[in-house]
Amino acid sequence: MKAVIIGFSHMHVNEVALYISDRTDMELCAIAGVPSKAESIPALRYTPDWNLANVRDNYCSVVYDDYRAMLDEVKPDIAFILTENGQKPDVVEECARRGVDVCIEKPIAVSLEEADRIKESVDKYGIKAVVNWPVVWREYVLKMKAALDARVVGEPLKLRYINGHTGPLGKGAKHRGVSDNAEEMTDSQRGKTWWHKAELGGGVWLDIACYGCFFSRWFMGKNAKSVIGMGENLNTPFGNTDDNFGALIRYDGKMSVIEGTWTTPRAVIPSGPMVLCSDGVIMCTGGAENAPDVKAFDIYGNEVAIPEYKLEEKYKNMPCHIMSGDGIHEMLTLDANMDVMAILDAAMKSAESGKEESIRG
Repeated sequence: MKAVIIGFSHMHVNEVALYISDRTDMELCAIAGVPSKAESIPALRYTPDWNLANVRDNYCSVVYDDYRAMLDEVKPDIAFILTENGQKPDVVEECARRGVDVCIEKPIAVSLEEADRIKESVDKYGIKAVVNWPVVWREYVLKMKAALDARVVGEPLKLRYINGHTGPLGKGAKHRGVSDNAEEMTDSQRGKTWWHKAELGGGVWLDIACYGCFFSRWFMGKNAKSVIGMGENLNTPFGNTDDNFGALIRYDGKMSVIEGTWTTPRAVIPSGPMVLCSDGVIMCTGGAENAPDVKAFDIYGNEVAIPEYKLEEKYKNMPCHIMSGDGIHEMLTLDANMDVMAILDAAMKSAESGKEESIRG
């Protein structure tokens, strides 16, 4: 399978390139960035210019200045899209017009309206589209879902999810596929990056709240009714995006409580999903980064055995999943991600309106 990468704005691009290079049945044929409206800053680690150079030097030396020309000349089978969130609909449309399948880095878009544009392009030109969520490749998350499906402590009633870091380019930030932490940068430099510009699709909602909405759709089901959200910029005044949020998602007879922060790393907060059930609780232990595992307890505090789970090869990463031939996991499909985006979109609208907002079904 011939693959290309479009965009280097998301630091996940480094691990995506690594995983493609590990395959013998998928080739990274070319790469191309997408021009940004963000101001230029030095190519510090995890910035788009640094990411491009890292992928070029380690995985693919064929670099195009224009991704459209790359699509026309290389004629790839699939494009991995890691652009700024606000650029995704245009890039997907260019790929779709040429019959190129796409893998979009989470979240699918900046809004439900933009996600609709993506779905229209995919449907119009009949391409395949998947959305890459790194949490699907985590053994403890799949183990938790298996325990929930087995109803080891009854019916799921309430999801609690919290996650945090110091920002994608914050102090001590580190991302898979690269062994070193982010280099120090000034607040002025951070403020010039797309991550801290709402008009380019930055902010904690699209970076972290999307995960809470994803877990809500995956663990609690399709029929979310409405959401109450609140966001604030508490400690990043150099940007115009929220850096902390909280949201309550309403179902019939169930609910989700999701939180996220760019001010406190998950190394020091009890992060990861927890599901309160009718007969107990299933929770992530150890935090999302400190040897995470899953345990279940009944309402008396007694530990309950959960099904054993061993990570299958097809769940190592997205390239492995695509090439497995076993079909695409439900939560990576376009349809499921339209549901996720509907929850996230309503949460962001609620944060603006101060009112409970309905979720499009």
